[in-house]
Amino acid sequence: MTPSTRQLCLLLLLLGLVPAVAASVSRSFTLTEDELLAQDALVTLVSGPLRGHDLLLVTDDHSQHLLDVGKVVAAAGASRTPVLLVTQHLLLHTAPPTRHTQGSLLTTILLFHSDPTAFLLLLTDNKHWNPSYLVLFCLDPHLNTSTILSQPVIQRSRFILLLQPDAKASQPHLLAYTPRPTDIRHSLKKTTLGVWVSDKFHSREALFPPRFHDFGGQVLEVTVLCYDEPFTYFDGKGGCMGGNPDALQIIGDKLNFHPQNILMDEIVWGVKKNGTWRGMFGEIMYKRKDLLINSQNINHDSFSDFDWTYPYWENGFGIILEVPPPLPQWRNILYPFSLVTWVMVFGTMLVISSALAFLLRSLHNIKDPIGTTLKVAAVLLGQTMDDRKMRMWWARVWLMSWWLVVEILAVVYTGNLVSVLTIPVYPSRIQTVPELAQSHYIPCMADYGSFVPEALKSSNNPTLATLGDKLFLDTNLNPFDPYGFLLSKVHAGTHALIVSLDYLIFTQHKKKVTRSAYIMDEKLYKGYLSWFLRRNTPYTTILSNHLTRLVETGILAKIYENHKGSLIGKESQVRGAGVLNLGQLQGAFIVLALGLVAASLTLMLERLV
Repeated sequence: MTPSTRQLCLLLLLLGLVPAVAASVSRSFTLTEDELLAQDALVTLVSGPLRGHDLLLVTDDHSQHLLDVGKVVAAAGASRTPVLLVTQHLLLHTAPPTRHTQGSLLTTILLFHSDPTAFLLLLTDNKHWNPSYLVLFCLDPHLNTSTILSQPVIQRSRFILLLQPDAKASQPHLLAYTPRPTDIRHSLKKTTLGVWVSDKFHSREALFPPRFHDFGGQVLEVTVLCYDEPFTYFDGKGGCMGGNPDALQIIGDKLNFHPQNILMDEIVWGVKKNGTWRGMFGEIMYKRKDLLINSQNINHDSFSDFDWTYPYWENGFGIILEVPPPLPQWRNILYPFSLVTWVMVFGTMLVISSALAFLLRSLHNIKDPIGTTLKVAAVLLGQTMDDRKMRMWWARVWLMSWWLVVEILAVVYTGNLVSVLTIPVYPSRIQTVPELAQSHYIPCMADYGSFVPEALKSSNNPTLATLGDKLFLDTNLNPFDPYGFLLSKVHAGTHALIVSLDYLIFTQHKKKVTRSAYIMDEKLYKGYLSWFLRRNTPYTTILSNHLTRLVETGILAKIYENHKGSLIGKESQVRGAGVLNLGQLQGAFIVLALGLVAASLTLMLERLV
C-alpha cells in the first residue's frame, strides 16, 4: 500500500467510514501460525475487551505486510468501535486532533515487528502523546521489549499491556506483560500476567492492572527548600517539616514508598534562563530527583517541561508596605466627624437658630434677635438656655426638637471621640497595584529564582511594566534571615516587598509587624500551586489523585491550619497600653485656649463699647 493510499485511508477513517477502509486495505494474506495467532488476538482485543472504546492503531511498515490490518479494522467496525489507523511515519508528520492521541477514553495499540526505539525517541517531543491506556503488540518473539518498555514516552501511560509471542514455547501462544517499578528512578520489572486467553482478559480492567498501587517500599527523593512556611520549614534538627511533607508522608504510607527530603544548598526556587533550569527545577531535570513539593506556581515554562499534579492550593504574590504614620494628634477632636458632617452640623445650627430668631422678631417683635440666635446655637456647645422667656407653644416645640438633635449629636460625637483617642487615625493606604505604581514606593524582591521579576519587566500591561522598571532585587540573601534587609527598607517607608502570599503572612507575624506593616488588598499573579515531577513520570497521575483526595476531604487544609497555628500563634504584635497620653488631648486644650481668647476679646469689646 503506497503512502498516498495510507493517507486516504486515514482521511476516510477520520470520517468514520471504517468498513469501506477495511475493504480497501484488505488483500490476500498467507499467514504463519504465529502470525495467525497474533491477528486473532488483535481482532479479539478490538471486538472484545476494547469494544466501544476509542482506538488508535499505530503500525510500522513491516507489521502491515505480516498481518491483515484490514480485517482488524473491519472487526472494530462490526463491533461499533471507533478506530483511527495510522502509520508511525504518518503520526510523526501529521497532527491528529488531541482526542485521538490522549485521554482516559482512548486506548492506543502500537503494532510493530521491528524495534520501534527510533520512532519512540522522535515521538518524545510530541507533547500531545499521552495515552492513558497503551497496548504494545510485538510480532517478533525474539525482540528485546524490556528496553522498549523503559522508554520515557512509553512510561507516560498510566496503564501498559505488552503482548509478545513466546519464543521458548513448543506450541505458539502469546504472553501478556505489564511493567512495574523495581526502583522508582532507574529500572522497571517486566511482570508476566500469563498466557493470552480471551476469557481471562475479558474487560479493559483485566487487560490493564494497576502498575503503581504499591511502590514496594522504594525511596522517593524530594528536592526541598525549608524557607516556605507553612508548606516547608526547618524542624530544628537540621531537617525539613511542614504541610507538604506531612501530606506526602500520608500518600507514601498509602502507596508504600518512603519520601527522603534532599535539602538544597542554595536558595534558588526555580527559574529558566537561557534555556537552562536552575534551582529546584534543575534538581529534577538534571540531577534526577523525583519530586518537588515546595509552593510552585504553574507557568508556561514549568507546564511545558515537567509533569505536574492537579493544583492543590490557590496562591499569589502579596505586597507589604509600612503603615503610614498617624495623622497629627491635635486634630483628634475633629476626627469623629467627617468634613461633610461638620459642615452639615454647623449649617443646621445656623439655619435653626437664625430661623427661630427671625420668626420671633417677625411675629412677636422680640428686641434682641442676635442674642436669641447665639443662645439657641450655644446649646450645641453645651451651654444652658433659659426657656422661660419662650412663652409661645410653637417656639417651645421648636427648641425641644433642636435639643433632641443636639443630644443625639453629642452622644455620637462622644462615642467616636473615645475610639479616636484610643486608636490612632491614619491616612488612606495604598491597596491597588496602579496606586503602588504611581506612588514613591520602590517594589523589591529577594532574588531567589522567581518568575515574577522577568514577568513584570516584559509585561504588556503599563502598570506592571512600571513596577518591573522600578523593581529592586536583593541578591545578597542571608539563609538565616532572607528578608531582614528588605523589611528594613519597608520600615523606612521607601520600599514595598513582594513575596508569595502565604509566606508573606508568616513573615509578617514572625517579625511581629502585624500592626506596623500591612498587606495590600490586591495581589499579583494569582495562580495555583502544584507538585512537579520529571516529564513522562509514570506515577504522576497516581500521586495527583491521592493529593486531590486530601484536598477534597479537607485534610490538607487542616494540616496547613495546624502548622500555621504552631508558627504564628494568636497575636504576634502587642497592642499599645490603651491609655490616653497628653498628645491625644491636644485638640481639646487647643479648643479651650481658643475659647478663652475669644471670651477675652469679647469682654474687652464690651468694656470699650
